[in-house]
Amino acid sequence: MLVGHPDSLQRYEAAIEHQGRLPPAVGRRPVRAISPSETETLRFYSGRVRKGMVALVAAANLVLVVVAVNWARGDAGTGLRPPSVVAPPADTAWDGMDAQGRCDSAAELVRRPNPWPTICRWRAPEEGVRGLSFPPPVGEPPWDRPRIEVYVGATETRADVAHSIAHELGHMHHTRDFTREPEWLQARGLAPDLHWTVWTEDYAEVFAALYGPPTDRWRATTAPPSPADLADLERRFFAS
Repeated sequence: MLVGHPDSLQRYEAAIEHQGRLPPAVGRRPVRAISPSETETLRFYSGRVRKGMVALVAAANLVLVVVAVNWARGDAGTGLRPPSVVAPPADTAWDGMDAQGRCDSAAELVRRPNPWPTICRWRAPEEGVRGLSFPPPVGEPPWDRPRIEVYVGATETRADVAHSIAHELGHMHHTRDFTREPEWLQARGLAPDLHWTVWTEDYAEVFAALYGPPTDRWRATTAPPSPADLADLERRFFAS
């Protein structure tokens, strides 16, 4: 956008150069012809005026460009900002899923393949169990269909559900005929006669700590391993 035009200066100069040759206006004193030296002086100052007007036009256009760029960038100095786009809440999709949908989504956070059917349902507030596993080998019911069941709490996050899946997958990994129980107990510093219901929960929780999403939560009655011990357990028991 132009805020002025230098053509008006040309007309202004032409009028000055021909001023001495114009006829006198009616009812006014005749206009004195100007001398060559006065003409040169007028030309000098008109040139200065022309340059000043051109510079003013360029500066005004530059200001408009800077304002437009700053508006597009949303610079605080201009006081102008483009309209912002508000992203939808991150949990909107999660909140709209049923229990199975949440399990399917959370399973993506588990860093270990899960070849077993994983069946999910909502967990009632009074229920304390987050899931059950039915490890192989195949046997009499309920061992006739190896599978994982996860009971999803309505307020649980995606990471919470993923941890539950990883925990139950750990049970599937040790199976029902685990032959390395004494080695596991020794590696974890647990009593040799510890009841199987305790050490299997310890095993599953170690598995979840290794392959589930990061969490400070430990869902076993045993003490959690240190990072160094966790790496050693992975090498010894979960390499395959």
